[in-house]
Order: sequence, then structure tokens, then C-alpha cells
Amino acid sequence: MVLDGLEKAIKEKHHRRTVNKKTYFPKVNFVRYADDFIVTGESAELLENGVKPIIVKFLAERGLELSEEKTLITHINDGFDFLGVNIRMYKDKLLTKPSDKNFKAIVDKIRRIIKDNPSMKQEIFD
Repeated sequence: MVLDGLEKAIKEKHHRRTVNKKTYFPKVNFVRYADDFIVTGESAELLENGVKPIIVKFLAERGLELSEEKTLITHINDGFDFLGVNIRMYKDKLLTKPSDKNFKAIVDKIRRIIKDNPSMKQEIFD
């Protein structure tokens, strides 16, 4: 609820701009789930200098601040984690897979279940 309106604030500022008498639509996209969000853009400069100040101001007006340790500006080819999923571009394809942290947690849970139940029988389901 606190973040309602953030997407609108970003879109209002980056909806379109005129460069050399040509209308230009910067590629800025916003995805939100509860209190987590990602903003994608066509360049790191656009995100750092154009979008981030809008987000910082929006949050400050609501008594919040952007967590520097959770804030990452990176190229999509390098990938990033969002909601337990690693997202990145590989060649011309968008790849999504469980993040390393989540994968390790799943493996650890399976190991713990097996270790805690040594008499458990292995069953094969057809």
C-alpha cells in the first residue's frame, strides 16, 4: 500500500521526452510484488540519474528509504535475483532459474529430511 503510486511517479517522469525534435520513449519498466520491486531501464545512467532519485524522493515522502545493500544496478546479462529467482539474459534468451541461495536451501532441506529419517524406505512412483 505504501508503494502504491511509485510506478505512476516513474512513468510520469519517463513517459516520453523530446531529443533533437524527435519524440523519444525511454525504456523504463516497473515490476512490484508486495514491498519488493525492480525497475529495468535501457541504461545504467538512466536508472542511476533519472529513476533512482524519483524512487528516493517517493520513499522519503513516506518516511522510508531505499536500502543501499539491496539496491543493485546491473546489466541484464550479469543477472539479478528477484523473489528467489535469478533472472538474466543469455545470448538472446531470458533465463529464469532458482537463485543459488534458494537452490541451496532446497538441497539442505532434502538432506535434513533424509538424515532425520534413516529408516525411511525409498519408494518409486510410476
